[in-house]
Amino acid sequence: MAARGAWWVWGLAASFYLVALFHRMSLGVASLDAQRRFDLAPGTIATLSALQLGLYLAMTIPAGLAADRIGPRRALALGLIAMAIGETAFGLASAAPLALGGRALVGVGDAFMFLSVLRIAQDWFPAHRYALLASLTGLAGAVGQIGTTVPLGLSLDGAGWTATFVTSGVITGALAIVCLRGVRDRPAGAPAPGTGGAPAHDPILPTLREAWARPATRHAFWAHFGLMGPFVAITALWGYPYLVQSQGLASSTARAWLLVCVASFGAAAPLLGAIVARAPNLRTGLLLGTTLAVTGGWAATLLWPGGHPPAGLIVATLVITGAGGACAMLAFDVARAGNPAHIAGGATGLANTGGFGAAVAVQLAAAGLLGMGAGSIPVALLPMLGLLLVACIQGARFAATLGAPVAQALPSATIATPTARMPTPIT
Repeated sequence: MAARGAWWVWGLAASFYLVALFHRMSLGVASLDAQRRFDLAPGTIATLSALQLGLYLAMTIPAGLAADRIGPRRALALGLIAMAIGETAFGLASAAPLALGGRALVGVGDAFMFLSVLRIAQDWFPAHRYALLASLTGLAGAVGQIGTTVPLGLSLDGAGWTATFVTSGVITGALAIVCLRGVRDRPAGAPAPGTGGAPAHDPILPTLREAWARPATRHAFWAHFGLMGPFVAITALWGYPYLVQSQGLASSTARAWLLVCVASFGAAAPLLGAIVARAPNLRTGLLLGTTLAVTGGWAATLLWPGGHPPAGLIVATLVITGAGGACAMLAFDVARAGNPAHIAGGATGLANTGGFGAAVAVQLAAAGLLGMGAGSIPVALLPMLGLLLVACIQGARFAATLGAPVAQALPSATIATPTARMPTPIT
């Protein structure tokens, strides 16, 4: 019964992360509609997306602190409320300022979700399940993101802009009530932070400095940077315009190809989690090998002579990019396992900034190049290729110097259980 209750609480929390991914990525397929609705240039739409992701990035650590101090249940509810207001405003907007405010609120609310779900996994499950739960959380997000491909496109074509986004906002607001009633921070009888004479929270900045000083944290950061960054940049905004405007695909075909990318994430996430749970020593090789594969795919696609690579190459690159996004979830376990328990949460939060920092950099660089008359989306996406090369170099360096120590640390790494809690994250 206890195990069933743990899966129920985590599953409910993960469903809210599913909703968050729908809101986070909904601008991707809707980007061309947004250009027409708000009369904005592609570069301005990219800035809109970068603002949302930038606020998510900026709020990651404060949101983790909120989960630490008020509990993941209330943190999840706050995130849902912010996203509900933001998405509703975005649906009602007929001019850029309100749309901008709406996307900003979506980014702020989104930041509360993922780390709160991981916190619930820490508090409700034993250590050996963490890698699988992190991957299954990614799978839940992939399911939500699938809704932003073909289903969202059909809704925009049929119901229209306002009905689509306002309805999703209202549903999200209702889920905040479900969260407060159905989620519990920890199992009954488990000690709360700060009980038993131990301090509830370590100082924030010293903890983050100590976590960053450890090679495992930087290894996790660069792995997430190289794998999650391209996945978010392509699926959150640039994939759809690239396929429609640069490659001349029909809207329905472009949505289907993006669905394949997201489905690849969803299929790879539980598989990778199960593999690494059985063979932790494979983690470093999987991260580096997948980063190299993603880099090779985009190098061939973006540098193809004439700018029109074969359809098979584009689809293969999208599949690899999706699998790379799933593989990025392993970076959290690298950070957790390679740090002492009292700073593992901070290390996880720092790793999470890697991919989204890369995505924001790609969005802003592409917007700047288009604003300067770069002329084509493939040229505007070349900065992404440059960031991938940096990630490959860093990944190879860390794999050579600490792949074995990180793998050896995994079996002894601990995580919260009903009787032995891991110290609270990002504090």
